Amino acid sequence: MLLQSIRNEPWIQIIVVLAVFIIGIVLQKSYNKYIQRLETYTNSFSLTLRKNSPFMKLIILNLTWLIFNLLGIFVSFFLLNFDFFYMLNIIDILMIIANIIIGTLLYMKLYNKDLKNALITISIIQVILSGISIFLNLLFKIFRTSLFSLPEELIIIYLLEYFMGVLLTISITVFVTKYGSKIQLVYDATDLIGLTAAIPGLIYISLNFLISPTDVYYDIFQIILTSWIISICVTIILKQASYRTIPRYDIKEMKVLEKGEALLDIEDLKVHYPLLKGILRKQIGAVKAVDGVSFNIKAGETVGLVGESGCGKTTVALAILGLVEKNSGDILLKKELLPKDYSRIIRKSIQIVFQDPDASLNPQSKVVDIIAEPLKNILGITNKIKLRKRVLRLLEEVSLKKEHLDRYPHEFSGGQKQRIIIARALACNPELIILDEPTSALDVSVQAQILNLLRDLQRTYNYGFLFITHDLSVVHHIADRIAVMYLGKIVEIGNKTQIFSNPTHPYTKALLASRSEVSDDQEITFVLSGEVPSPIAPPPGCSFHPRCYTKSYNDLCKEDTPHKIEVEEGHYIWCVNEEVLKDEFVF
Repeated sequence: MLLQSIRNEPWIQIIVVLAVFIIGIVLQKSYNKYIQRLETYTNSFSLTLRKNSPFMKLIILNLTWLIFNLLGIFVSFFLLNFDFFYMLNIIDILMIIANIIIGTLLYMKLYNKDLKNALITISIIQVILSGISIFLNLLFKIFRTSLFSLPEELIIIYLLEYFMGVLLTISITVFVTKYGSKIQLVYDATDLIGLTAAIPGLIYISLNFLISPTDVYYDIFQIILTSWIISICVTIILKQASYRTIPRYDIKEMKVLEKGEALLDIEDLKVHYPLLKGILRKQIGAVKAVDGVSFNIKAGETVGLVGESGCGKTTVALAILGLVEKNSGDILLKKELLPKDYSRIIRKSIQIVFQDPDASLNPQSKVVDIIAEPLKNILGITNKIKLRKRVLRLLEEVSLKKEHLDRYPHEFSGGQKQRIIIARALACNPELIILDEPTSALDVSVQAQILNLLRDLQRTYNYGFLFITHDLSVVHHIADRIAVMYLGKIVEIGNKTQIFSNPTHPYTKALLASRSEVSDDQEITFVLSGEVPSPIAPPPGCSFHPRCYTKSYNDLCKEDTPHKIEVEEGHYIWCVNEEVLKDEFVF
């Protein structure tokens, strides 16, 4: 009789089914995003209804659930007239089975999954949706019958008790789910785990209120405690299951890439930071940090990115890493277009060495834990013995020793800290390493050690390096090709010899002429006049024209957009006037 009393009128059941249909779309989207992070990359989610779009797939998949449940309501209430409760149970079971079968077949078709993965996914979603449906039915029943059959003065008290129990159960479940989830891949699933684990506790509280609100009034703390125990037990089970279902990559020896193969291609990349104003945060402009940058990096090659502060070098690096959203343009890794949300495969392939070693290391963690972090989060490895062996191997690669494993960052010198960061970047066998001014915070003698270490690693494993720096002597030492940036654009690109022996763009000439060198003459012979224009409102035409000093400068520089001009094979500049090629290097 208790189960029969849970049933609501048909119109309420239809409302519940429609609500769960919407929840199912959101839940499936969240689950797909989690699976995407575990596996390889796919297209990003968008709210479009074109054929085969991710949103359309979610609609199709959840529409079958909606149709079957509406059909079950029709059969139960209009054909059987409430009388055959045993038959209603059979109908419910048949609906769940039909949902799982049809949902599995659709999931296999829409997402190209095998039978096992599709069956597990649809079963998980079906269990969660069924639990949400039961809870919502109980909620409606409590409000429409149990509570409002009581005296008015008690209704508010019982409602407060009920919602207190619901909120406390959800809170404790979320806390237990989030606590201790140090592996990022498990932490990403905690929202899904928390929702699933909270449902049994919420159903238990709701059933008790439905049976006897008066008894709950006196035993509220006991009931809440029991709901906590139920939800916590489910949370522990689901978290352990999540640990076991993470795809684990084997720790392999550091692979050698094929020198010269295409690694990174950037095509017309634009990154604009919006300027917001007012209470409604209306956009009134944008900082054009990167405005149409294109270049490529091959395996075994180092591309130096140089330019003055604020020209957009670091923003290019952040866009490659997926840490800032690009406005337009394409970033391709090994000829594959990178999506908006990076998966573990991509994170494993692209790593970075930051400028400040002190800010890049957690002062509360030992070196073994710092270097092992990507092994846990990206490769999914949790075996401590394997982790220590791998970390020791990486430390040896950067000329550190076994005794350094269990030390804290403050026990190391600046050069040793930078070696630790390089070891962390190498942990997951990357293919591309971004070096964002890795030597700027180090002494000159230590700089040489780090640069030689990087060159040795590249010779051994053919990594691709994007080397960002202000120091022209450093980039001359390590780079194969150099790209010069000014105000969000590349103005000249070529190999090291071409840039230093035959600089052609006026800005590149000025940059080289203004560098300081060790000599008896302490004066810098040239200083570029004028201020760098604002990236919020760059000047029309060539962005360098307010500071241009060449003889070929004319009014067209203020109007026309610079175009690509070939100086020699592999050496290009972006300028308005080709007469600049004839200008002599006057410094």
